[in-house]
Amino acid sequence: MLDEQQRSIPLAHLMRIGGEAPVLLSEELSQWQRLRRWLIQRFWPLVLVVLPAVLAVIYFGLIESDRYVSEAKFVVRAPSTGGIGQIANVLQGSGIVKSADDAYVVHGYLESRDALLELTKSAGLKEIFSRSEADFLSRYPKFYRKANIEDLYKHYLKFVYLDYNQTTGISLLRVQAFRAKDAHDLAAAMLDNAEVLINRLNERAQQDAIENALKEIEYSQERALAAQTKVTDFRTRESLIDPNLTSKSMLEAITKLSVEIAQASAQAIELGKAAPQSPQLATIRTRIASLQEEVQKQRQMLGGSSSALAPKLAEYDRLMLETEFATHGFLTAMASLETARQDARKQKIFLDRVAEPSMPDLPTYPYRLLSIGIVSILAYLLYRIGALLVKDTLGHAVK
Repeated sequence: MLDEQQRSIPLAHLMRIGGEAPVLLSEELSQWQRLRRWLIQRFWPLVLVVLPAVLAVIYFGLIESDRYVSEAKFVVRAPSTGGIGQIANVLQGSGIVKSADDAYVVHGYLESRDALLELTKSAGLKEIFSRSEADFLSRYPKFYRKANIEDLYKHYLKFVYLDYNQTTGISLLRVQAFRAKDAHDLAAAMLDNAEVLINRLNERAQQDAIENALKEIEYSQERALAAQTKVTDFRTRESLIDPNLTSKSMLEAITKLSVEIAQASAQAIELGKAAPQSPQLATIRTRIASLQEEVQKQRQMLGGSSSALAPKLAEYDRLMLETEFATHGFLTAMASLETARQDARKQKIFLDRVAEPSMPDLPTYPYRLLSIGIVSILAYLLYRIGALLVKDTLGHAVK
């Protein structure tokens, strides 16, 4: 049996002599054996900690290319907001009537594939991302992939940043490039394209307003002509130019006849008192009866039957009311068209540049020391976590 001191000695240091009891090997390990043992014990720390740190130093410190950032600020507003003075109020944070929806529309366009294609045509976007200054991981296209629109779009989004300030209504645009002039020119081209979009939206809204007004005029004109045609057809069918005038003349005639009846009745009463046997009395009474018959006839013509004037008068009034409404609608549509044409001369949405794209004189990215430090710390933390998990697993296995 080994004593306590021998039990604590690793088995690799023990050997048997003559098949008897084990004894401690007195010779020291060679330099190569110690180096090999040290390398085995340090393999995972080297792979998981040192190697990532070295690669980070090589890439971030020596390979990764410098990137310049051009920054611009703009605000999308309605024409009611003032010019320079209003922008000054924006900068002071006083709060104005902002066009947030239109600002988000501009943001959405600048981050779209349409903007990408336009910049590819007008600003040489592919050439900007393919500069010789770019490192192999930042250059477009990647060395292991063919050029395609989807990769270019993803690359574009990595180099463009947009932000909207809800308080001031100012939008911030940041553009990265491998050359300072490229960053400035790309930011300027994006703002120019945004202004083209705003103008296109204005023109579309103006054209829609004018087209809608013209359609309303066409509809109201057809309605007015149809109403006028109905009036003409009524006059032709009923042989009446204006039933109102006819009814007025008939009412005047009834009134006149009623007055004559009243006068004749009064005359008959006086004559009956003065000379009851006078032959004129019968004549007056005959005249009164004739007048009353005429009055009754006129009243029958006004409203005594379905062929009387009253139903025709009601129909005529309805037709004239329709005509009046149609004419009023036509005049309103004409006024709307004039208003739309006046509005078309005014721009509804503006894109004002609060700050023009800057021309950087120093690269902003990358943060070399910070990137190296982050990679090194993450690698060490992952190694420590893995070591703890392995130790815990082995401990459970031994138990």
